[in-house]
Amino acid sequence: MTPNFNEYPLQSIAVPYQYQVRDCDEEQIVMRSEMTLFQGTGVGEKLKKREADDESELKYEQKRFKNGQKIYNGEELVRTPSVDGLLKYSINDETDEAVAHTRTVPQVCHNDKALEDSPISEAPTAPNNASGVGNNNNNGLPLAGGQSDDGLPLSPIASPSNTASVEDLYMLRNTVSQQEYLGAVTTVAHTQLSPAAYRNLVFQLISKLSRSELSDLGTLVKDNLKRDFISSLPVEVAMNILTKLRFEDISKCLAVSKTWNSLLNNTPYMWRKLMVSEGFMSLNEFKKYKETTALSRQDPQHEDMTRVKFLQNHTYLKNCYSASFKPHRTTLRGHSVKIVTCLQFEDDYVITGADDRVIRVYDAKEERFITQLSGHDGGVWALKYGQDGILVSGSTDRSVRVWNIKEGKCTHVFKGHTSTVRCLDIVEHQGQKFIITGSRDHTLHVWKLPNCHDESYNPNTCKVFSTTDSNPYFVGILRGHMAAVRTVSGHGNIVISGSYDFSLMVWDIAQMKCLYVLTGHTDRIYSTIYDHERNRCISAGMDWTVRVWDLEDVQKNGHCNVIGPTNSGCIKVTNSMLTLQGHTALVGLLGLSDKFLVSAGADGMLRGWDSKTYSRQFAYHSKDMSAITTFYANNNLLVSGSEGQFNVYNLRNGTPIHSDLLSDADQVWSVKFNNRKFVAAVERDGHSFLEFLDFGRSEEKEGDHT
Repeated sequence: MTPNFNEYPLQSIAVPYQYQVRDCDEEQIVMRSEMTLFQGTGVGEKLKKREADDESELKYEQKRFKNGQKIYNGEELVRTPSVDGLLKYSINDETDEAVAHTRTVPQVCHNDKALEDSPISEAPTAPNNASGVGNNNNNGLPLAGGQSDDGLPLSPIASPSNTASVEDLYMLRNTVSQQEYLGAVTTVAHTQLSPAAYRNLVFQLISKLSRSELSDLGTLVKDNLKRDFISSLPVEVAMNILTKLRFEDISKCLAVSKTWNSLLNNTPYMWRKLMVSEGFMSLNEFKKYKETTALSRQDPQHEDMTRVKFLQNHTYLKNCYSASFKPHRTTLRGHSVKIVTCLQFEDDYVITGADDRVIRVYDAKEERFITQLSGHDGGVWALKYGQDGILVSGSTDRSVRVWNIKEGKCTHVFKGHTSTVRCLDIVEHQGQKFIITGSRDHTLHVWKLPNCHDESYNPNTCKVFSTTDSNPYFVGILRGHMAAVRTVSGHGNIVISGSYDFSLMVWDIAQMKCLYVLTGHTDRIYSTIYDHERNRCISAGMDWTVRVWDLEDVQKNGHCNVIGPTNSGCIKVTNSMLTLQGHTALVGLLGLSDKFLVSAGADGMLRGWDSKTYSRQFAYHSKDMSAITTFYANNNLLVSGSEGQFNVYNLRNGTPIHSDLLSDADQVWSVKFNNRKFVAAVERDGHSFLEFLDFGRSEEKEGDHT
């Protein structure tokens, strides 16, 4: 009958190589020896031969029982000591040499009743025809005619061999349970067959199984091959493995077992690493976070909430990545003029400045207006938040002001610049924070940031310093540029300024001197970034290019020569390490995250580069190629604004997500976001508004307007 290959799928395939028995001479000899158990004369013929052989076996007579013991009409039978409680099987003696490499036969145990009733376990006694038996037994065997340990007489002749022949297995089947019998057969096959023959036998048995039986067997094997390698490793090694996984893999690991779940959920370090690797926290923020949590952990009531924060941020990002998700929108009134010149989004504060001479402060968490800071006599063109509710502003009135947002008051006024304060930054060196301001008067001024924790600090008093000589917070002036200072950035004691004189200058504020003058741009410089992690400077301007400068080894940039007095050590560097091309108009905006360097220009293009290698990663353009007026990016998202457009991009896969979130805005002037909310300063119908987009909750039927 033709087999049904659909029901028995393994019968339709050839025997795989690893299950084949090769036809070499040596293996054929072994196979012939091994298969003596399963081939030759039939069971009936062997039984007849055994019954006819009076010399090799005694005829069993009828048994009867008396007083709980066996009594025989013929010679008394005794239990063979070699099978007391055990059954042994071996190949015939003539094949021992051919299969000398096979494994030792394990012993198979049976219950007492089976042993008593089995003819294999009993042998008839015979007259002692052994001669020359001495008192010493070098082999450790009991003497003939002696007594065994249990008091029974020992057999006067050697016990017959317990060779497991076919009839032995046949007779055993009638004396033990089916499970025990199959166990004995399996043991014989496993111990007597060569590895190749045994594998071949197993495959042939499996090939006879139906599809459903194979499925059950496959499930059983698969489940029992699983191994919890994480639990078997030291915790440090296990966590070193797990911290290298993305959250998609971690979420699957959480469902593996209670052990894995407990290990992952109770390891705050792993969740902090995920905050960085998933782009919810920058490396700088991570370092600051470690410092604050180290102090917090000293409090016995402290509970690390990193895992909860991560899961929340992951939900917000998932919502943002969904094109169908519409965030909750809140619109608040803005400045009295339509153009917002600067915006800060820090510590749940949203702070905006404009040409109406005021600074407006909003609560980002509750999405409401808090206060308006007044005092400048000109437009506010520069803002920088300095933590603890301290804000610094620069204005066209040539002054620098320090504010306490919590009190809603100005605490310090610094005067000294002779033209508009166009840009500013705050750096920290050796525990002291400094304000760096750049002006159209071609200079940079350095000031100490007042410490709100000092005993002399009074938020209710405004200290005005009309000159630098009378100002205890004034550090000095950095001179060298030949035109307006348009941009400034810094970290630690290093500050970089970009000017309309086509050059950048690198300053050391600890020594108050110039280190390098970087030349190479052929037009005015509009934006600069100090990448302190790699000790590089990145700049962009009206010559349509983005340039990268190596400050670790300035010789890599181009020709270098010392300018000014020799002891001053200021080095002029001609050309840059890299020039990134692609824009076709002014490049006025730069942004840097842990993964990406992003540039935006008046050509309507957004270009992304790898922050380490500067290879091109993406390029987007606005509708109608209108100039990009603002953008903000991290490792996961890029948000840009321009005339009538507000676009959100997924930087993990490079696809646009949203383009209709603020479709009613005429112009988007500035945008920032944290892991949950987007904030945008927009112009609509000639008026200024501040928009909040909350991806932690979905849009209601009607947006909130205040």
